[in-house]
Amino acid sequence: MWPLFTIQSRELTGRKIISRNLFLLSFLILIISHVSAAPIIENDVKLTNTTNANHPSWSPDGKKIVYAANQAIWIMNSDGSGQKKLYDGMAWEGEPVFNEDGSKIYFAAESKKAFSARYISIHVMNSDGSDGVKLTENSDCRNPAVSPDGNRLVYSSRESGNYDIWIMSPDGTENKRLTDSEGDENSPAWSPDGSTIVYSSMGDIFTIGINAVRPVQLTSDTYNNIEPSYSPDGNSIVYTSNVGGDYDLWILSADGSSQMKLTNYPSDEKAPVWSPDGTKIAYTSNKDGDFNIWVMTVKDSSIEPDKVEEVPVVNEKVINNEYVLKLRDYAANKPREFIGIVLLGSFLFVVLIVGTFLRRIS
Repeated sequence: MWPLFTIQSRELTGRKIISRNLFLLSFLILIISHVSAAPIIENDVKLTNTTNANHPSWSPDGKKIVYAANQAIWIMNSDGSGQKKLYDGMAWEGEPVFNEDGSKIYFAAESKKAFSARYISIHVMNSDGSDGVKLTENSDCRNPAVSPDGNRLVYSSRESGNYDIWIMSPDGTENKRLTDSEGDENSPAWSPDGSTIVYSSMGDIFTIGINAVRPVQLTSDTYNNIEPSYSPDGNSIVYTSNVGGDYDLWILSADGSSQMKLTNYPSDEKAPVWSPDGTKIAYTSNKDGDFNIWVMTVKDSSIEPDKVEEVPVVNEKVINNEYVLKLRDYAANKPREFIGIVLLGSFLFVVLIVGTFLRRIS
């Protein structure tokens, strides 16, 4: 039997065996596998036209998006209309999120006491921008996220020296530290059932139960994997990674067993968060120059990592070839065009093999 991806051509006399590795066939299988596994972005719309817009967050009903831009907190309709500045304390404000019923917005802001250094604190205000209250003092506290039931607030704090994950009541009381490591833990987000928190630490994605002792590591590579967020069904986690050099959006199964690339633009895409109905992802990107808020519509069946088969490792030289990697990314972004190219290439390849065989037996 012929070895996989190898053709052995035998002369009729049996005195000579020609065996060669089919780099092209390996390449085609790799590309076709990648195309079949690629998620389909049906729509990708730019919502803002400003500078340094970042950290979008959906309202629970999916009708509003709160975000930060130019060191202030803004809100808009989910289609980009009705953009309005909610809060500008003349210092840095960012990382806004809605509470469980959309009536309040939590955010981080730079603070300063007399004769002391500046620090970042967590604030809360009504969703119309009124009645702002500071909840934390002294040490840096940021990245707030409200639990699904509204009873707890997770955040990252430098109270112990480096950033750890903490939980407190929505009014700023009953603080409890969840993690304690030598590295920084940031960007915590709740699972839909409120039992687990996902976060990033030292370039990898981790989860920890609210009553657990040890975290669970989901990624383990040399890249910077940050800003994780659960899907509404809890099966997947969208996050940011610089695997290709630029920051792109990736999707990871909730248990860390599989992952796939969602975007591949020559720019940075960051801070992704799913819409409440799971059909859209809001994020920030500088693909038009300045960082702005974008929303993509993603086909549900294509973004579930547990339904995506791993790309087969058919040839190490193929996997590591820079031109193949570029073509693979092209296949992910323009699957219809590339499928046509692959089919034409496959046809020509078959013609070449058949022609060679016929010449040898003639």
